[in-house]
Amino acid sequence: MDLDKIKILFVYSSQDIQARTHLVKTQGESIVRTGCSVEYYDISGLGFWPYLKHIPALRKFIKSGNYDIVHAQFGYSGITCALASPKPLVVSLMGSDYRLEKMTSWITSSIARLFWDYTIVKSQKMYNNLRIRSSQIIPNGINFSRFKPIDREIARHQAGFNASAHVLWVSDPQRKEKNFALAREAFSYIDAEDVELTIVNNVEIDKVPFYYYAADVLLVTSKWEGSPNVVKEAMACSLPIVSTDVGDVADITRGVDGCFIVPADPEEIAAALDTALQFGKRTNGRDKVIHMDVDCISERLLEVYRNVANKHRKN
Repeated sequence: MDLDKIKILFVYSSQDIQARTHLVKTQGESIVRTGCSVEYYDISGLGFWPYLKHIPALRKFIKSGNYDIVHAQFGYSGITCALASPKPLVVSLMGSDYRLEKMTSWITSSIARLFWDYTIVKSQKMYNNLRIRSSQIIPNGINFSRFKPIDREIARHQAGFNASAHVLWVSDPQRKEKNFALAREAFSYIDAEDVELTIVNNVEIDKVPFYYYAADVLLVTSKWEGSPNVVKEAMACSLPIVSTDVGDVADITRGVDGCFIVPADPEEIAAALDTALQFGKRTNGRDKVIHMDVDCISERLLEVYRNVANKHRKN
Protein backbone atom coordinates (compact mmCIF):
# COMPACT_ATOMS: atom_id res chain seq x y z
CA MET A 1 0.00 0.00 0.00
CA ASP A 2 1.34 3.43 -0.96
CA LEU A 3 0.58 5.38 2.21
CA ASP A 4 1.05 8.67 0.34
CA LYS A 5 -1.85 7.81 -1.96
CA ILE A 6 -4.44 6.25 0.30
CA LYS A 7 -7.88 5.45 -1.14
CA ILE A 8 -10.50 6.71 1.31
CA LEU A 9 -14.27 6.37 1.47
CA PHE A 10 -16.21 9.04 3.37
CA VAL A 11 -19.51 7.63 4.63
CA TYR A 12 -22.09 10.03 6.01
CA SER A 13 -25.82 10.71 6.21
CA SER A 14 -26.78 14.09 4.81
CA GLN A 15 -30.27 13.86 6.38
CA ASP A 16 -31.27 16.31 3.60
CA ILE A 17 -29.14 18.98 5.32
CA GLN A 18 -27.02 20.79 2.75
CA ALA A 19 -24.51 21.93 5.36
CA ARG A 20 -23.65 18.32 6.22
CA THR A 21 -22.74 17.44 2.64
CA HIS A 22 -20.75 20.65 2.29
CA LEU A 23 -18.86 19.94 5.53
CA VAL A 24 -17.87 16.45 4.41
CA LYS A 25 -16.93 17.38 0.86
CA THR A 26 -14.91 20.45 1.89
CA GLN A 27 -12.63 18.17 3.89
CA GLY A 28 -12.60 15.52 1.19
CA GLU A 29 -11.59 17.99 -1.51
CA SER A 30 -8.71 19.16 0.66
CA ILE A 31 -7.48 15.59 1.14
CA VAL A 32 -7.63 15.00 -2.62
CA ARG A 33 -5.24 17.92 -3.06
CA THR A 34 -2.63 15.91 -1.12
CA GLY A 35 -2.67 13.19 -3.81
CA CYS A 36 -4.99 10.75 -2.04
CA SER A 37 -8.31 9.54 -3.43
CA VAL A 38 -11.65 10.27 -1.72
CA GLU A 39 -15.07 8.95 -2.66
CA TYR A 40 -18.41 9.46 -0.90
CA TYR A 41 -21.35 7.35 0.20
CA ASP A 42 -24.44 9.11 1.49
CA ILE A 43 -26.70 7.01 3.72
CA SER A 44 -29.76 8.64 2.23
CA GLY A 45 -33.04 8.90 4.09
CA LEU A 46 -34.31 10.37 7.33
CA GLY A 47 -34.38 8.80 10.78
CA PHE A 48 -32.55 5.73 12.09
CA TRP A 49 -33.92 3.05 9.73
CA PRO A 50 -31.72 4.03 6.71
CA TYR A 51 -28.58 3.33 8.79
CA LEU A 52 -29.66 -0.32 8.93
CA LYS A 53 -31.22 -0.51 5.46
CA HIS A 54 -28.00 0.66 3.77
CA ILE A 55 -25.77 -2.02 5.32
CA PRO A 56 -25.96 -4.51 2.36
CA ALA A 57 -25.55 -1.77 -0.27
CA LEU A 58 -22.66 -0.19 1.60
CA ARG A 59 -20.98 -3.60 2.02
CA LYS A 60 -21.12 -4.10 -1.76
CA PHE A 61 -19.94 -0.55 -2.42
CA ILE A 62 -16.92 -0.89 -0.12
CA LYS A 63 -15.97 -4.28 -1.57
CA SER A 64 -16.09 -3.03 -5.16
CA GLY A 65 -14.12 0.11 -4.33
CA ASN A 66 -11.21 -1.64 -2.60
CA TYR A 67 -10.67 1.25 -0.18
CA ASP A 68 -7.75 1.48 2.22
CA ILE A 69 -9.67 3.43 4.86
CA VAL A 70 -13.35 3.97 5.57
CA HIS A 71 -13.99 7.24 7.41
CA ALA A 72 -17.51 7.49 8.84
CA GLN A 73 -18.71 11.03 9.47
CA PHE A 74 -21.21 11.24 12.37
CA GLY A 75 -21.66 8.46 14.90
CA TYR A 76 -24.55 6.45 13.50
CA SER A 77 -22.70 6.17 10.20
CA GLY A 78 -19.91 4.52 12.16
CA ILE A 79 -22.29 1.79 13.33
CA THR A 80 -23.41 1.16 9.73
CA CYS A 81 -19.81 0.95 8.52
CA ALA A 82 -18.79 -1.44 11.30
CA LEU A 83 -21.60 -3.81 10.33
CA ALA A 84 -20.90 -3.49 6.60
CA SER A 85 -17.17 -4.11 6.32
CA PRO A 86 -14.00 -5.21 8.16
CA LYS A 87 -12.02 -2.42 6.45
CA PRO A 88 -9.95 -0.09 8.67
CA LEU A 89 -12.55 2.25 10.16
CA VAL A 90 -12.11 5.80 11.44
CA VAL A 91 -15.19 7.50 12.90
CA SER A 92 -15.73 11.22 13.50
CA LEU A 93 -18.23 12.09 16.22
CA MET A 94 -19.58 15.54 15.46
CA GLY A 95 -21.47 16.36 18.63
CA SER A 96 -24.70 17.21 16.82
CA ASP A 97 -25.54 13.50 16.56
CA TYR A 98 -24.61 12.61 20.14
CA ARG A 99 -25.86 14.37 23.22
CA LEU A 100 -23.23 13.79 25.86
CA GLU A 101 -25.54 12.34 28.48
CA LYS A 102 -24.26 9.57 30.73
CA MET A 103 -26.03 6.63 29.05
CA THR A 104 -25.38 7.86 25.51
CA SER A 105 -21.72 8.41 26.32
CA TRP A 106 -21.37 4.89 27.73
CA ILE A 107 -23.02 3.31 24.67
CA THR A 108 -20.86 5.36 22.28
CA SER A 109 -17.66 4.51 24.14
CA SER A 110 -18.54 0.81 24.16
CA ILE A 111 -19.24 0.74 20.42
CA ALA A 112 -16.00 2.60 19.74
CA ARG A 113 -13.94 0.12 21.73
CA LEU A 114 -15.54 -2.90 20.10
CA PHE A 115 -15.90 -1.87 16.47
CA TRP A 116 -13.93 1.25 15.53
CA ASP A 117 -10.20 1.42 14.90
CA TYR A 118 -9.97 5.10 15.75
CA THR A 119 -12.35 7.80 16.92
CA ILE A 120 -12.11 11.50 16.20
CA VAL A 121 -13.94 13.93 18.48
CA LYS A 122 -14.40 17.64 18.00
CA SER A 123 -13.85 19.17 21.42
CA GLN A 124 -12.09 18.67 24.73
CA LYS A 125 -15.50 18.28 26.36
CA MET A 126 -16.34 15.32 24.11
CA TYR A 127 -12.90 13.77 24.67
CA ASN A 128 -13.19 14.02 28.45
CA ASN A 129 -16.75 12.73 28.47
CA LEU A 130 -16.31 9.72 26.16
CA ARG A 131 -12.88 8.56 27.38
CA ILE A 132 -12.17 6.50 24.28
CA ARG A 133 -8.57 5.27 24.33
CA SER A 134 -7.92 5.33 20.56
CA SER A 135 -9.19 8.84 19.98
CA GLN A 136 -7.98 12.33 19.22
CA ILE A 137 -9.40 15.85 19.05
CA ILE A 138 -9.41 17.04 15.44
CA PRO A 139 -11.87 19.87 14.68
CA ASN A 140 -13.63 20.27 11.36
CA GLY A 141 -11.59 22.35 8.95
CA ILE A 142 -12.51 25.74 7.54
CA ASN A 143 -11.73 26.64 3.93
CA PHE A 144 -10.13 30.03 4.52
CA SER A 145 -10.00 30.77 0.81
CA ARG A 146 -13.82 30.88 0.85
CA PHE A 147 -13.90 33.29 3.79
CA LYS A 148 -11.33 35.78 2.59
CA PRO A 149 -12.05 39.44 3.48
CA ILE A 150 -14.91 41.15 1.63
CA ASP A 151 -15.66 44.87 1.58
CA ARG A 152 -18.56 45.47 3.96
CA GLU A 153 -20.65 47.52 1.55
CA ILE A 154 -20.27 44.91 -1.17
CA ALA A 155 -21.20 42.20 1.33
CA ARG A 156 -24.30 44.06 2.52
CA HIS A 157 -25.42 44.60 -1.06
CA GLN A 158 -24.96 40.90 -1.90
CA ALA A 159 -26.82 39.84 1.27
CA GLY A 160 -29.64 42.29 0.57
CA PHE A 161 -29.24 44.02 3.93
CA ASN A 162 -30.81 47.41 4.68
CA ALA A 163 -29.38 50.12 6.92
CA SER A 164 -30.24 48.24 10.12
CA ALA A 165 -27.76 46.30 12.20
CA HIS A 166 -28.11 42.57 11.59
CA VAL A 167 -27.78 39.69 14.06
CA LEU A 168 -27.20 36.41 12.20
CA TRP A 169 -28.68 33.11 13.29
CA VAL A 170 -27.27 30.41 10.99
CA SER A 171 -29.15 27.12 10.90
CA ASP A 172 -32.54 25.51 10.29
CA PRO A 173 -35.09 26.82 12.83
CA GLN A 174 -36.78 23.40 12.76
CA ARG A 175 -33.74 21.66 14.27
CA LYS A 176 -34.64 21.50 17.95
CA GLU A 177 -31.05 21.29 19.19
CA LYS A 178 -30.32 24.69 17.58
CA ASN A 179 -32.99 26.25 19.84
CA PHE A 180 -34.32 29.03 17.64
CA ALA A 181 -37.10 29.63 20.18
CA LEU A 182 -34.46 30.96 22.59
CA ALA A 183 -33.04 33.28 19.93
CA ARG A 184 -36.48 34.65 19.17
CA GLU A 185 -37.29 35.18 22.85
CA ALA A 186 -33.95 36.86 23.51
CA PHE A 187 -34.48 39.20 20.59
CA SER A 188 -37.80 40.32 22.03
CA TYR A 189 -35.84 41.97 24.89
CA ILE A 190 -33.88 44.21 22.51
CA ASP A 191 -35.37 47.70 22.50
CA ALA A 192 -33.56 49.17 19.49
CA GLU A 193 -35.72 49.37 16.36
CA ASP A 194 -32.78 49.39 13.93
CA VAL A 195 -31.63 45.82 14.71
CA GLU A 196 -32.87 42.79 12.78
CA LEU A 197 -32.58 39.06 13.48
CA THR A 198 -31.63 37.42 10.18
CA ILE A 199 -31.95 33.65 9.67
CA VAL A 200 -29.44 32.12 7.25
CA ASN A 201 -30.77 28.76 6.11
CA ASN A 202 -30.62 27.02 2.72
CA VAL A 203 -28.52 29.85 1.35
CA GLU A 204 -26.23 29.01 -1.57
CA ILE A 205 -22.85 28.01 -0.15
CA ASP A 206 -20.93 30.63 -2.13
CA LYS A 207 -23.16 33.40 -0.75
CA VAL A 208 -22.70 32.52 2.94
CA PRO A 209 -19.46 34.53 3.39
CA PHE A 210 -21.28 37.68 2.28
CA TYR A 211 -23.68 37.29 5.22
CA TYR A 212 -20.85 36.96 7.73
CA TYR A 213 -19.10 40.06 6.41
CA ALA A 214 -22.34 42.02 6.12
CA ALA A 215 -23.63 41.23 9.62
CA ASP A 216 -22.81 42.81 12.97
CA VAL A 217 -23.07 39.78 15.29
CA LEU A 218 -23.47 36.00 15.07
CA LEU A 219 -25.92 34.51 17.59
CA VAL A 220 -25.69 30.84 18.63
CA THR A 221 -28.39 29.49 20.96
CA SER A 222 -27.81 25.72 20.63
CA LYS A 223 -28.63 23.27 23.39
CA TRP A 224 -25.64 21.11 22.43
CA GLU A 225 -22.85 21.07 19.85
CA GLY A 226 -19.53 19.40 19.20
CA SER A 227 -17.45 22.09 17.53
CA PRO A 228 -19.90 24.28 15.58
CA ASN A 229 -18.60 25.30 12.18
CA VAL A 230 -20.71 28.45 12.13
CA VAL A 231 -18.63 29.81 15.01
CA LYS A 232 -15.35 29.05 13.25
CA GLU A 233 -16.66 30.53 10.00
CA ALA A 234 -17.72 33.69 11.84
CA MET A 235 -14.29 33.83 13.49
CA ALA A 236 -12.64 33.46 10.07
CA CYS A 237 -14.69 36.50 9.00
CA SER A 238 -13.78 38.42 12.20
CA LEU A 239 -17.47 38.69 13.17
CA PRO A 240 -18.43 39.33 16.83
CA ILE A 241 -20.21 36.38 18.45
CA VAL A 242 -22.75 35.81 21.21
CA SER A 243 -23.17 32.13 22.08
CA THR A 244 -24.46 29.77 24.71
CA ASP A 245 -21.73 27.67 26.33
CA VAL A 246 -21.85 24.65 24.03
CA GLY A 247 -19.17 22.42 22.55
CA ASP A 248 -15.81 24.14 22.31
CA VAL A 249 -17.13 27.65 21.64
CA ALA A 250 -15.73 29.04 24.91
CA ASP A 251 -12.28 27.65 24.08
CA ILE A 252 -12.30 28.89 20.48
CA THR A 253 -13.38 32.42 21.38
CA ARG A 254 -11.30 32.79 24.56
CA GLY A 255 -9.24 35.98 24.49
CA VAL A 256 -11.07 37.42 21.47
CA ASP A 257 -12.61 40.83 22.15
CA GLY A 258 -16.16 41.07 20.83
CA CYS A 259 -17.08 37.45 21.60
CA PHE A 260 -19.38 36.64 24.52
CA ILE A 261 -20.36 33.30 26.12
CA VAL A 262 -23.63 33.54 28.02
CA PRO A 263 -26.12 31.30 29.88
CA ALA A 264 -29.19 30.07 28.01
CA ASP A 265 -31.24 32.93 29.43
CA PRO A 266 -33.05 35.27 27.01
CA GLU A 267 -32.44 38.45 29.00
CA GLU A 268 -28.73 37.74 29.41
CA ILE A 269 -28.44 36.91 25.73
CA ALA A 270 -30.16 40.19 24.85
CA ALA A 271 -27.77 42.13 27.10
CA ALA A 272 -24.78 40.43 25.46
CA LEU A 273 -26.16 41.25 22.01
CA ASP A 274 -26.43 44.92 23.00
CA THR A 275 -22.79 44.85 24.17
CA ALA A 276 -21.63 43.10 21.00
CA LEU A 277 -23.47 45.61 18.82
CA GLN A 278 -21.87 48.48 20.73
CA PHE A 279 -18.47 46.84 20.14
CA GLY A 280 -18.95 48.17 16.62
CA LYS A 281 -15.96 46.63 14.83
CA ARG A 282 -14.49 43.37 13.61
CA THR A 283 -12.62 40.99 15.91
CA ASN A 284 -9.20 39.34 15.65
CA GLY A 285 -10.94 35.99 15.40
CA ARG A 286 -9.42 35.09 12.03
CA ASP A 287 -5.94 34.95 13.54
CA LYS A 288 -7.24 32.77 16.40
CA VAL A 289 -8.58 30.01 14.13
CA ILE A 290 -6.06 30.07 11.30
CA HIS A 291 -4.70 26.70 12.51
CA MET A 292 -8.10 25.21 11.65
CA ASP A 293 -7.59 25.79 7.94
CA VAL A 294 -8.95 22.74 6.13
CA ASP A 295 -5.55 21.87 4.63
CA CYS A 296 -3.95 21.82 8.10
CA ILE A 297 -6.71 19.49 9.28
CA SER A 298 -6.13 17.23 6.27
CA GLU A 299 -2.52 16.67 7.32
CA ARG A 300 -3.68 15.58 10.76
CA LEU A 301 -6.27 13.23 9.26
CA LEU A 302 -3.72 11.69 6.91
CA GLU A 303 -1.50 10.90 9.89
CA VAL A 304 -4.42 9.06 11.51
CA TYR A 305 -5.17 7.16 8.27
CA ARG A 306 -1.53 6.08 7.88
CA ASN A 307 -1.31 4.87 11.48
CA VAL A 308 -4.57 2.90 11.24
CA ALA A 309 -3.62 1.42 7.86
CA ASN A 310 -0.19 0.37 9.16
CA LYS A 311 -1.77 -1.25 12.20
CA HIS A 312 -4.14 -3.30 10.01
CA ARG A 313 -1.34 -4.28 7.65
CA LYS A 314 0.75 -5.64 10.56
CA ASN A 315 -2.23 -7.59 11.88
